[in-house]
Amino acid sequence: MESVDVVLAVASLAASLSMAAVLFYRSRGGTQVPRIFGRPQPLPRLRAAMYVCLGLGLGGGWLVKDLFPPHSAGDTVLFNVVRILLGAAVVTALLSALRHPRSVPDEAAR
Repeated sequence: MESVDVVLAVASLAASLSMAAVLFYRSRGGTQVPRIFGRPQPLPRLRAAMYVCLGLGLGGGWLVKDLFPPHSAGDTVLFNVVRILLGAAVVTALLSALRHPRSVPDEAAR
């Protein structure tokens, strides 16, 4: 693994996990919608889970991919774990993007 690959993997891992930590910290028990870069972040715990999966799947998987020889049992297990993590990241991203809209009370009905 070249030094550029290591730097990119560490940067990806650190950025995703730090974003997850910020979302967990700012959600304060899930009762408040945190604002990051001036924009509200709905479903902060679900988004934090997505960033954890992305960080571990992309950054962590990229870092440890060269530990095992190709086509070995360890390489196969790592490939499957990374695939599951990235699949979980996609599912959580879809859940946060396609969440059910909340009903807005009709002002005329009051």
